[in-house]
Amino acid sequence: MINMEIQYLGHSSFLIQHNGTQIIIDPYFTQGPNRLVKPGADPRELRPSFVLVTHEHFDHCDPQAIRMFVKRSHSKVIGPAPVERKTDLKIVKVRPGMTLKYDDFTLIVTQAFHKQSEFPIGFLLDFDGFRIYHAGDTYYDKHLEDINTDIALLPIGGTYTMNIDEAVKLAKGIGASVTIPMHYQTFENIVVDPAEFVKQVKGAVVLPIGEVIELGNKDQ
Repeated sequence: MINMEIQYLGHSSFLIQHNGTQIIIDPYFTQGPNRLVKPGADPRELRPSFVLVTHEHFDHCDPQAIRMFVKRSHSKVIGPAPVERKTDLKIVKVRPGMTLKYDDFTLIVTQAFHKQSEFPIGFLLDFDGFRIYHAGDTYYDKHLEDINTDIALLPIGGTYTMNIDEAVKLAKGIGASVTIPMHYQTFENIVVDPAEFVKQVKGAVVLPIGEVIELGNKDQ
């Protein structure tokens, strides 16, 4: 049985903890004047072994935090080529279709459809058959419905990503056991009501910023 915690850090950022390994996806901790909500954790308290970055935009790739993680924890940074230029770090450069195997999980790089980015991707993490899909910033595309996953993390904000209706369509196509909405409420142009998403998607869960969902405990 899987034993894991997933914490929502706000926007599109998540912390996954499994067997003592910390994995951060799309770190964004900067509290700028346009950010409506604070991040769900203090990055100085985190010790990630892996930092996964879906693309180079500031709200998914926080260079200051990533450089701190690398310096303090020797984190392995994985992302598309523009992330290396953005962070000025040597990273593991990936593209859709690649599979990387590590001790604790297998990482499958997926497509993302986000024309505002130079090279957007998504991530499918496989923990011995238990899968978590992080879509990154993406618009709806029929091909994404083919992703086989237990948990889906999908954007719903509707500016530069899917809106709620499109995210509902993708969520139903994927059919994950648990779907968690992301990329909303952080800025004025992505203020939407996640309850509208939850009403239409079986297994959808709104995870408040900073909150943790536990998998593999006695209630699972």
